[in-house]
Amino acid sequence: MIYNYTGIILGKYNIGEADRIYIIYTLEAGKIRAIAKGVRKSQAKLAGHLENFTLSNISVAKTRGMGKITGAVAENNFSRVKNNFEFLAETFKSAGILNKLVKEEEKDERVFNLFLEFLKTMNSKNAISENSIAPSFLTQGFIFKLFDCLGYKIEANVCVKCGKSFSQEGNYFSAERGGILCRNCAAGFKNRIKTNANAIKIIRIFFKNNIKSLAKLRVEPKDINNLRIISQEFFRWIA
Repeated sequence: MIYNYTGIILGKYNIGEADRIYIIYTLEAGKIRAIAKGVRKSQAKLAGHLENFTLSNISVAKTRGMGKITGAVAENNFSRVKNNFEFLAETFKSAGILNKLVKEEEKDERVFNLFLEFLKTMNSKNAISENSIAPSFLTQGFIFKLFDCLGYKIEANVCVKCGKSFSQEGNYFSAERGGILCRNCAAGFKNRIKTNANAIKIIRIFFKNNIKSLAKLRVEPKDINNLRIISQEFFRWIA
């Protein structure tokens, strides 16, 4: 049976002499794996349509087990991202986190659309030419919003222990509790991460806005670093 997918290539690895297995996040079925026979041969036509972070229309023949890719037509290869090392590195990071957090064949249109919006925003002319810190900031926006889509939304409005509002400073993030702790409640928690007021505000912005709008913001590198430390710790906790 032939299945047709709209998918984004998350990764690939070689097997045998000329074959390759692709990890694809699809609109119709979530994450799937499929093999392309002979795709590494010099005359193979499929390879160019199955590069990492390419949005393609893909046909897969499948009965049992892993399907075989029989056709693919690239719809968007996000060339600006692929021609910019910094943007490409951040995209690899985001795709890696997505790949590790989602299970195979669990359809989630919100996740697909979120990753597609992220790629389109990273690929936009304005993001690449005007905002030198956009790649890492947009990556953090994607990761925090991905947590939310998968049911791991970080609480950044009130203290996750006492439920009270925060003071301006002296707050901490706890991966164990899934959010921000106020100064008074943080004392009893290990592996807490000191979190500044700007980072907390930005987390709230992430959840209220789409990724495209985040490209317009200007954020200090120290705040991006604080967000990165928080997302890395939370990723380790839930992964």
